[in-house]
Amino acid sequence: MTKNGIDVSEWQGDIDWNKVRTDFVVIRAGYGKEISQKDKKFERNYSGAKAAGIPCGAYWYSYAVNEDEARREAAVCIEVLKGKQFEYPIYLDVEEKKVLDLGREKVSAIINAFLLELEKAGYYAGLYM
Repeated sequence: MTKNGIDVSEWQGDIDWNKVRTDFVVIRAGYGKEISQKDKKFERNYSGAKAAGIPCGAYWYSYAVNEDEARREAAVCIEVLKGKQFEYPIYLDVEEKKVLDLGREKVSAIINAFLLELEKAGYYAGLYM
């Protein structure tokens, strides 16, 4: 079985969710380690996708360069997601060159720290790269 999905963030502007044709959506919840870095369109995208009956997941874009920063980012992500229902995983998005340049062992530790916090909070966690 193949399912087609999309990812969205504030960069797509105001989406007309009634016109979207997809099996699922992964919505950027935010990035970084501050609550002020919540995606400006997260609430709108979440409520619009839900109203249109589109199953949702979410992702958090990471800048963490160590495990402590990853746990801090996870805590903020969890705060943003509070009270919402997701049919798909919550993903950690790791793409930053400065993070990837840390090497496999350190990047793996950062990823594991973030995903463990999500799982402890009851979310099904995934990695998006």
